[in-house]
Amino acid sequence: ITEAMSAAPDLRIQAERVVQAELALRQAGASLFPALSLSGGSGTRNVDGRESGSTDLSLGASYELDLWGRIAAGADASRASLVATRHDYDAARLSMSASVATTWFQVLTLQERIDIARRNLDIAERVLRVVQARYDNGAASALELSQQRSTVLNQRKAIEPLEVQLRQTRSALAILLGRSPQASVAADVRLHSLHVPHVSAGLPSDLLLRRPDIAASEARLEAAAANIAAARAALLPSISLSAGAGIGSAALLSLADTTRTLSLSASVVQKIFDGGRLRTEVELQRSRQRELLETHRRTLLVALKEVEDALADSARDANQEAVQREILAEAERSLRLAELRYREGADGLLTVLDAQRSLFSAQDQLAQLQLARLSNAVDMYRALGGGWHNAAP
Repeated sequence: ITEAMSAAPDLRIQAERVVQAELALRQAGASLFPALSLSGGSGTRNVDGRESGSTDLSLGASYELDLWGRIAAGADASRASLVATRHDYDAARLSMSASVATTWFQVLTLQERIDIARRNLDIAERVLRVVQARYDNGAASALELSQQRSTVLNQRKAIEPLEVQLRQTRSALAILLGRSPQASVAADVRLHSLHVPHVSAGLPSDLLLRRPDIAASEARLEAAAANIAAARAALLPSISLSAGAGIGSAALLSLADTTRTLSLSASVVQKIFDGGRLRTEVELQRSRQRELLETHRRTLLVALKEVEDALADSARDANQEAVQREILAEAERSLRLAELRYREGADGLLTVLDAQRSLFSAQDQLAQLQLARLSNAVDMYRALGGGWHNAAP
């Protein structure tokens, strides 16, 4: 997970979006300051055969008085958008952590399932040797020998798809870590050594406020309110101040014998008729705010559902895993008894074959239930915003 946080391409993409939002805020804040411009030029002209030159240099300043708060509201909207983008980055980090953990659990589970398949292949080959010995001594039929050989071949065939799936899952994990798909990923931990932490009852619903997607939704609501304020302020007159100073000369590329000028001006601009564009912009921003409000409400409802589902899934998987362990114990006992009775001639091979299939199925299902329980634990922590908290503003 630490490697993914520093090297995953998806996170780097989201980090650049944060940089872009910071630059957009800087750009919006620049409108609160005066603008200065410097210009200069030199040229010649010929009128009726008489050539004359001129050179001038001027400095200008302009500043819009933000009496109604339009520019400040635009900066506030950009600031809130930046906060939302940062929370989106936090949400991406949380999602990446969960994806890496879940994919790693899948790798461990596939390794466990391959080991189970190989152990069952060993059992099938061991039984085949018993059947072969009984067949050589005339105590078993050719049908029984053929049936057990088919069982051995099916066990061998079951291993290859799992190995292919393991390679594909390892490649997916390598991509999450920012590595090439061919890079190996160490997974030397056994699945049964992992334990799901217990989630105690009585968790407060305030934990949902730790979710970065909810924090991002709140920030977008703040940006929408600022956009409405900016749109309403645009209905009012704009007042601009400007000043300029310059020097000029009748000489080419020279400022000798200069003429100096200084100018100060103020302007007031009020839209009289624009076809309702500005008022429509206000209504548009209000509609967007209502949309974001409903989006925020939906985000909260989805968060509650995710927590509820994760709690229910965790309880279900814990119960099913406990029952499956009992089933596995009985399947192991049944196979031992079936083999013993077959060696003694008390039962036929069919009983042994059924016991082998039951054992393999019980072991494989237990591994998949362990994966489901671990994955649901990850979903629980992600639903509660685990590993992340909203920093003080």
